Amino acid sequence: MKLTIKTLALVALAASAALPASASTVLGARVAADTSDVDVISVPGPALFREVRFCVANRAVHFGDVDVSFALGGSQDLNVRRIVTPGNCTGWFNLRGPVRNIDEIRFRYQTILNPGPQALVTAHGR
Repeated sequence: MKLTIKTLALVALAASAALPASASTVLGARVAADTSDVDVISVPGPALFREVRFCVANRAVHFGDVDVSFALGGSQDLNVRRIVTPGNCTGWFNLRGPVRNIDEIRFRYQTILNPGPQALVTAHGR
């Protein structure tokens, strides 16, 4: 998906406004499509995390399968599979094993259709 400078600035502004107080690091953000889709958040590293969660702004998102891939190999399927309404976040999901260096997060979702701006999904780690 191509994004203009103006769109990226709006995404950054919305992401900072939607940050939960307890999140220590924003891993990345994606503007969700208006339908079902798969998006990938590439996490710049190296950084180590024990937990991740996902926050939504602008429009509700129904998360399906979420896979976290680690820099040293391996992956973990997170049982998100729920609707997250705008301004809310999932709970924290524990990552298996010791602290992990996340390479990317791949999530399958469906946005809840309504007029207005597209959903913004942000991934947070601590």
